[in-house]
Amino acid sequence: MRQIVIFNGSPRMDGNTATLLNLVARGAREAGAEVHFHTLFKMKFMACQSCFSCRINDDCVINDEVHAALQQVKTADAVVIGSPIYMMQMTGPVKNLIDRFFPLTDADWRPRFGTKKMVAVYTQGMDDPHLYESYFEYTAAVFPWFGFDLVETIVCTNANDPESAERDAALKIRAYEVGRRLALD
Repeated sequence: MRQIVIFNGSPRMDGNTATLLNLVARGAREAGAEVHFHTLFKMKFMACQSCFSCRINDDCVINDEVHAALQQVKTADAVVIGSPIYMMQMTGPVKNLIDRFFPLTDADWRPRFGTKKMVAVYTQGMDDPHLYESYFEYTAAVFPWFGFDLVETIVCTNANDPESAERDAALKIRAYEVGRRLALD
């Protein structure tokens, strides 16, 4: 059974990011995957302390809720991260999460736990889906170090309207189908 770990980096529990991530999760579950869903704004966790203990060991010494989620990531087949775009960037908790992925690499910047498929889901207020494309590419540049193979980036536009994802039938189908593909491929 495939295992997929999903991180919701939005403070809105029923907003556009959650809508799309829930569809990815549903598609994956209905295709037989086990899904672990984490909402970062509900979790108690610290930012990376740059202690470099993970250069010696293959684990983070910070024992918090993200540490537990990292154990799931180590054995997962796929990872999905969703974030709204605030001030032209991902939310702070998502950035902290990505920093906490540091133990997934060895001292030579090679993935310690194999390659996993990766999906990024972004929601943004602007109507041009390509507006932040260079930021998405910049962010994705670090993913291979962790062993993440970015297979899809989903962008929901006009997300200042809390129902924009819900009303976009094509985007909802795409999110659901991405979940299915993660479970089946």
